[in-house]
Amino acid sequence: MPKYEVRSNKGDERPYPYTTSDHFLEIMEGPFVGLHFSFGQIEFAGEDENGNGKINFDYNLLYIPEHINLDESKPDVEQMIGTILQHVLETMVTNDETGTSDTESTAEGRGLSQEGDSISEG
Repeated sequence: MPKYEVRSNKGDERPYPYTTSDHFLEIMEGPFVGLHFSFGQIEFAGEDENGNGKINFDYNLLYIPEHINLDESKPDVEQMIGTILQHVLETMVTNDETGTSDTESTAEGRGLSQEGDSISEG
């Protein structure tokens, strides 16, 4: 799981005023450190052949550091964003089930898969 932080995109000094998202995520370590993105539409799309839930989602790349060659690494970036989305959703479900606000819970073994990723660059 890549380390990431949720950042605010609210107020008078919005870092990304051209997007309607109130928050964005910043990758804090690894090969994509410094990448900023936000999630767009997220929908649950039934189950795959193994009974795992499927998710379709859109995302916006808001800032791509110079060291990231998106032509070469787009599949890896999309996989990382999908992993983060899975973690966020599973943390929300876990917190809802337990009534906690622990953001350190893990996404391992919960069984969500992703498909139909799309990209738009701001």
